[in-house]
Amino acid sequence: MLVWDPEGAAERVWKDLRAHFSDAQIVELGSFVALTFGQQRVIKTWGVGHGELSADPGAGLASSRVER
Repeated sequence: MLVWDPEGAAERVWKDLRAHFSDAQIVELGSFVALTFGQQRVIKTWGVGHGELSADPGAGLASSRVER
């Protein structure tokens, strides 16, 4: 609901979440959902398949701009 219908997060949703999580945990969960959704959107936009990106943080175009 946080991603697809945030306005639909009625009081019942918050009540159900608070039955299991503290407010701080709900914020952390929401942050994780936002980060994960954002990552998946970028991957889909780039058309990247599983395992196609390098695990090397120095790989790619950004590394060519770094002075060594």
